[in-house]
Formats: sequence, structure tokens, C-alpha cells
Amino acid sequence: MADLLDIAPSMAVEAVRVNGGQRITVQKIGFDGIAYLVKHFPDLAMLVAGGITTNTAALLVTQMSGAVCPIIAAGCGHYGDEKYEQAAAKYLAEDQLKLLGAILRVTFPNGFAPFMEAMETIAKGAMGELEKPVKVRLRKSPSQSPSSSDVVSRQTLQ
Repeated sequence: MADLLDIAPSMAVEAVRVNGGQRITVQKIGFDGIAYLVKHFPDLAMLVAGGITTNTAALLVTQMSGAVCPIIAAGCGHYGDEKYEQAAAKYLAEDQLKLLGAILRVTFPNGFAPFMEAMETIAKGAMGELEKPVKVRLRKSPSQSPSSSDVVSRQTLQ
């Protein structure tokens, strides 16, 4: 039987060329990093829950621009580290978008939809909203008492 450590996926990373050819390696943001980001940017969860479309990147940049640098810092393995968030803010917007795109690709390799479906399933299950299949066996069990026709009964006088 396989153990959790035997089947653990390798760390997803992607190298991104920024600032005239320098390479930065970004990694997936784990659940703790996602929770941190959603806690500090609640609108981020609403944006993702709405489904990722071609306008999502534009919405992220225009409406959630404050989340871009913390996402980049988290994707570089330093979520919540203000020093890294400030460093990410110094990059050109084009380079920030390259980093953001790479982080999203390695964090959600199958896209946002499967992630959100899994979250919805967990949320429904936690609230008891999932329908549980019920199996009913329709098998007659033998009666413990004899039927009234089998028992010799006294005659009643009228």
C-alpha cells in the first residue's frame, strides 16, 4: 500500500524571465497561502468564485491591484512578507503580469473551475447539503409469531 509521502506530487515551479532576462522561479501557492490572500483580500475570493474569464486578468489588475504584489510574494515562497511584496511592486507592470500568470498556472494547473468545484463540494458537505444515497433492502424477514390462521382457536358460542 502506498504512503502519503510515496505519492506526494513534486513541487510545481516555473521560471520567468524578467527585468531584461533575469530568471525568477515561482512556485505554486499552497492552501495556507491562498487562505492568507483571501483573508486579506476578500474580494479576491469573489472574483475567483465568479469564474475565470478573459476579463479576469483585467479585473484583477484594475479592481484588485493591491493583491498583485502579495500574490507574487506568495508565489515566490514568501506570503505575508512585506519586504517581498514591496520588492514585487518595483517590477515593471509587464514583468508583474508575467510573474502573476506563471504563479496562477502552477497553482491551478487544471484551471480555477475544478478548484472552485472542489471547494463548493467541501462547503456543501460541511453544511450537510450533499444528498446522500440511501440503500433500502426489501427482503421479507420471517415473522416471529405464527399467523392467526395457523393457531387452533376456541370456538365461540353464540
